Amino acid sequence: MGEAVKRTGEQQAAVDIKAIEATIARAVVKRTALPPYEELCELHESLVEHIEALMPLADKQINRLNRGTVAWYQKRSRFDLIPHELRQGLGTGLQSADWHVRSLGYTCQFLINNAGVTSEARLMT
Repeated sequence: MGEAVKRTGEQQAAVDIKAIEATIARAVVKRTALPPYEELCELHESLVEHIEALMPLADKQINRLNRGTVAWYQKRSRFDLIPHELRQGLGTGLQSADWHVRSLGYTCQFLINNAGVTSEARLMT
C-alpha cells in the first residue's frame, strides 16, 4: 500500500498545477470579443493534455468514495462524461469552439478539485 501512495505522490508531482490553473484561467475568462480560432485550438490542445494527465488521479480519488452515496454518484457521473466531451472536438464555428474550450476549462477545474492533489503538491510545482 505504501508503494501505491508513493506512486500517487509521484503522479501529483508530475502534474504542473500552476500551468493547469493558468490554462483554465485563459479558457474560462469572460471575453468581450471572440479570440482567434488558432488561439482556441492551442487552448483546446493544452486542456486535453491536462485533462488526460488528471483523469487517472481523479478516477482513483472518486473510486475511494463510498459507492452509492450522493457524492460518489455526482462525481462519478460527471467523470464518466469527460471522454464524450473530449471526443466532441471544437465544433464548426468560432462561437462553438469558444464554448467548447470554456467547457473543457470547467472540466479541468473539476478534475483538479477531485484529483487529490494536496496543497503541498501545489507548492512543489
